[in-house]
Amino acid sequence: MNTKLFRIILAALLGVSALLSVLFMVDAISEGLLITWCYILIGLATITAVVFPILTMAQNPKKAKNALIGVVALVVVCVLGYVMASGDTHLDLDGKLLADEAASKKSEAGLIAFYILAIGAIGSIIFAEVSKMFK
Repeated sequence: MNTKLFRIILAALLGVSALLSVLFMVDAISEGLLITWCYILIGLATITAVVFPILTMAQNPKKAKNALIGVVALVVVCVLGYVMASGDTHLDLDGKLLADEAASKKSEAGLIAFYILAIGAIGSIIFAEVSKMFK
């Protein structure tokens, strides 16, 4: 699309944000309006982050294949983390419930997926540096 149009929209959003911030500082508006503006900006950012990559992938399907491979790999890691999670109930010392089975399984799955991705990232860094030494 038109880069000039995007710059104008960006400048307008930045200007409104700056104006609202100044008005909030001088107590001309409440924090509710500022929070609502933040929700609007988050919504716009979310829509932009979802729509434009889809449009780009539709215009260039060969590059989309590589992106989809990455997304599928991430989904596989998350599913693997969920399968490996135990989902035990956790209690504190007084016997109060800290996490039921569902919450425990989800949090453990997230941690396991994080560990797998961290090990993969560290491994790829080490591989890249070692392979440079042999070139």
